[in-house]
Amino acid sequence: MHKYLLSYLLFALSFLTGGCAVNPVTGQQDLVLMSEQEEIALGRKTNQQVLEQYSVYDDPALQTYIQNVGEKLAAKSHRSELIYRFTVLDSKEVNAFALPGGYIYITRGLISYLNSEAELAAVLGHEIGHVTARHSVRQYSAAQFANIGATLGAIFIPGMNTVGSQQLVQLFGTALLRGYGREHELEADSLGAEYLARSSYNPQAMLDVVRVLKNQEVFETKAAQAEGREPNTYHGLFATHPDNDTRLQEVIGHADKYYNPSLTFVGREIYLEKIDGMVFGDSEKEGVLRGHNFYHADLGFAMQLPRNWNVKNRPDQLLVTAPGGAAIMQIGAEDLNKRISPREFMLSRLNLKKLTKDQPLTIHGLDAHTGLAPINTSFGSRTARFTVIYFDNRAYIMAGVTKDPGSAPEYDQDFLSSAQSFHAMSGNERLLARPLRLTTIQAGTDTRFSELAGNSPLETFPEEQLRLINAMYPQGEPQPGMLLKVVK
Repeated sequence: MHKYLLSYLLFALSFLTGGCAVNPVTGQQDLVLMSEQEEIALGRKTNQQVLEQYSVYDDPALQTYIQNVGEKLAAKSHRSELIYRFTVLDSKEVNAFALPGGYIYITRGLISYLNSEAELAAVLGHEIGHVTARHSVRQYSAAQFANIGATLGAIFIPGMNTVGSQQLVQLFGTALLRGYGREHELEADSLGAEYLARSSYNPQAMLDVVRVLKNQEVFETKAAQAEGREPNTYHGLFATHPDNDTRLQEVIGHADKYYNPSLTFVGREIYLEKIDGMVFGDSEKEGVLRGHNFYHADLGFAMQLPRNWNVKNRPDQLLVTAPGGAAIMQIGAEDLNKRISPREFMLSRLNLKKLTKDQPLTIHGLDAHTGLAPINTSFGSRTARFTVIYFDNRAYIMAGVTKDPGSAPEYDQDFLSSAQSFHAMSGNERLLARPLRLTTIQAGTDTRFSELAGNSPLETFPEEQLRLINAMYPQGEPQPGMLLKVVK
């Protein structure tokens, strides 16, 4: 054997055997290529990136409540020595996720659909399970292992340097990694159920959360079809299985041996008290969408967006996507530091050197400039429509591009119309810019969701949305005296 090949093989073997560690959950050896110290450092670094993409929800009392519930569960976990940080993100997305080292996040969007502390604990317990079982580290190690296997194969197997064989290796590695998804989710369910039971919650709360999220997915798909847009469905927690999944019920059932029914705590009233007044839907800080009208009270502007396009409202930008992803428009802002024209801004600050078909504009009394320029996208080089509008010492930048170059003329008017609708917010519009909030009421003898929907500010499918947030979708009705969430 060639000495270099021998050296590489010995290195690879030492790399793999040196990466084995005891799994905190199973007590067995796992192939991991990251120490606990490195895992925590990675989580700390990634946490900073998460907080650049999401804002933390401004409610210290709610943050403290979530932290306390999470710590109660973490104290019963297999890695209780870690310091866990639980953060509520100011996002209407329905999501929860965990980073290495104990950083766990839940959005207020998901919180709004839960109806008890036990259900909240089920979500947090599941995410703690991902941390204690070191799923992210194991995924990373599996990816590295697949890469090493591909390299060794290219050296020792004849023909492995061909394009076809390399694709085969990539497919094998992808299949290996995808296989972890289902097993990891079930393991996190099992661990979460155990932590629930050890913390005096009924582990069956896991199944309650699955039903809530599946109903939300069904509704969102229906609403998206009616509105001609792409659905914003949840792809994380519990998304891999329905509540009647046999294996899911089995792994949750294993927690019964830790469960004492006489100590069960549900916490519906305290949970609803803690989320009373929480923002529902868009936040004032990031702007509010009413139909296809967008209002940003903090920045003082309003504009219209294309009808039935999907809107992703992020802290630093709006992403507006046409049905089917045929076109996308990005809207952001930068501070102005120098008195230059909008055209000069496009040339110097945006570095659009090949600006064509450009012209100055006056949009509702505001200086602006628009034009076409080539850009590189994930689907190749495209010509994008850029418009820059000056307002309140900021440059608002709107860039629109199509997936198919031939459809650019079809969508160009949408890009321009959106830009030309930009204006300073009026007094009446500031009322529309206020966010909706959850509040708790007590059902009377004649309370029906149809009646509540008639008095609701929700613009689309109000009755269905009220049923969803109260876990009575699609046809349930409240019982007299029952606490209900409504939107004001």
